[in-house]
Amino acid sequence: MISLPGGTVIAYDDSSMIRYLDTKTVDDLLTDIDVVAAVEAAQRDHALGRTVLPPEAYLRWDVDAGWARSLTLPAALGVPTRTAGIKVINGNIANPGRGIPRASGLILLFDVETGQVTTVMAAARVSAMRTAAVSIAAIRRLAPRPVTHALVVGAGPIGEAHVRMLCTAVPAIRVIWSYDLDGERAAALASAVTVEGVAVEAVPDWRRVAGRADAVIAATTSTDPYLSLTDIRDGAIVVNVGLDDCASDLLLGADLLVVDSWDLVADDTNRLLGRLIMDGQVGPPGSARTASAQARVDAELGHVIAGATAVAPAPDDRVVVNPFGMAVNDIAVATAVQQLAVEREAGIFLER
Repeated sequence: MISLPGGTVIAYDDSSMIRYLDTKTVDDLLTDIDVVAAVEAAQRDHALGRTVLPPEAYLRWDVDAGWARSLTLPAALGVPTRTAGIKVINGNIANPGRGIPRASGLILLFDVETGQVTTVMAAARVSAMRTAAVSIAAIRRLAPRPVTHALVVGAGPIGEAHVRMLCTAVPAIRVIWSYDLDGERAAALASAVTVEGVAVEAVPDWRRVAGRADAVIAATTSTDPYLSLTDIRDGAIVVNVGLDDCASDLLLGADLLVVDSWDLVADDTNRLLGRLIMDGQVGPPGSARTASAQARVDAELGHVIAGATAVAPAPDDRVVVNPFGMAVNDIAVATAVQQLAVEREAGIFLER
């Protein structure tokens, strides 16, 4: 038996009902899920050809305060398919000024036999957590040195997810610097995260600490690149999960350049790396560096996780990881949330 909105109690029938998980319920369930493990498994499946990952649909329109956009990202995992779904995430960078989150959306999971929607859940927290998990997976395998000091640029939901996950998933971490154009937001994040043995400090200028960081997480909505090669110390890793935080000299001059999906990154001319690829300045994995192709993508992260590509940074290498953001990660994490929700009988049920 289950309770519907309004108090009606009925028998549960999977074919006639949709489980809905709101933001708080998703947050509560995520605390008991190993998000990094779920993302690494999805990356491994993708590298081994066990996923279906169509291109995302990108919709943008003009509004009074600039522009808004909607992304639709479908994916299926497993051979045969064991889970499938779609994430819709919408946003406007002016939203925080309105007192609402920059981005929000929904994830829909499907019955793989019938195609019917079985679960709908709030997407924002899943999206932020899977993004941070990709960064942790990259740091674990590609950081040239142990990461004791990290800089997170951007103190929004994605920046917050990174700060919290760095504290718990990177054993060597001792100091995390948080920077945001809104200094109060960075300060609030620093005071909210208290983990024994880790100092989280808000900084007024990221440039003062970038050269001391073993890892730099760029998690902003900037379309004006600001992070240059000279800002990064030898032996550091940069993970660009924002828009265009990394300048061309950093992308072209890094000793190792890693993406999550060559095809998705190469087709995305909305971001700088995709434009550099289109202009012939960056070549695909395995290609030779030439006068025109000043750099190449050295590997896809999933291939590194799966052991299909061996990448061993030297201690003084500067490594850049530039994920596109694959829907297989969202659907993997959302599926873990769904499974736990079923076990705990969480959520509310909606009639079709």
